[in-house]
Amino acid sequence: MAAKGTGSSGDWTAGIVAIVAALLLGSALPIGLYFGLYKPKEKQRIEAQNKLEQLKTDMQLMIARSDRVRGLEEDGVAVAERLKELEVPFAVSDPEKMDVPEARAALLRLAEKHHLGLRPERQQQLGAEVVFIGGDRIEFEKGLKATKLMIEAQAYYHDFGRFVSEMESLEQFVIIPESLLCKGDTNGGTDHVFIMVVYVVERRDIDAIGR
Repeated sequence: MAAKGTGSSGDWTAGIVAIVAALLLGSALPIGLYFGLYKPKEKQRIEAQNKLEQLKTDMQLMIARSDRVRGLEEDGVAVAERLKELEVPFAVSDPEKMDVPEARAALLRLAEKHHLGLRPERQQQLGAEVVFIGGDRIEFEKGLKATKLMIEAQAYYHDFGRFVSEMESLEQFVIIPESLLCKGDTNGGTDHVFIMVVYVVERRDIDAIGR
């Protein structure tokens, strides 16, 4: 009997140990999996989420920048068109020759219309004209430039006055008188000599402005 009791006690003890071990192993396995597998994955998922949020933010900034750039480009086009409209009356220049051919031609037509003739000392000069190149250019603020033209004529006061009045009201050009010298007729007549310096405002290259 004693032997049986001892054997039964040993079996019972071994069974308890097996149950406890199974319970311990059974609970330890999920805990190990949680800390060994899930926790690193959760960290990676959080990092990926943070990167995604950052990418979204960066993309929104890029879109905002592109919208601003597009807006600036549209504003630039609108300003350029407005400048072109404003500069329609400015003359197209020939910087190398310091000339504004169209403006000079217009003034020559006006001079003929109002009966302005060559001053006496130029009447024998080949190719002499009442309006000719002054050989100078000046620069104003904002990049505006102007070309100098000379007007030398013999005429009646009222004819020269009409010439100047119409010159200043020309819509095609902006002409700024700088100086005027009038010499009376030394022979006692009514033909006088007028020497006038004017500057013709040049048209700018709008597409190149601000680049």
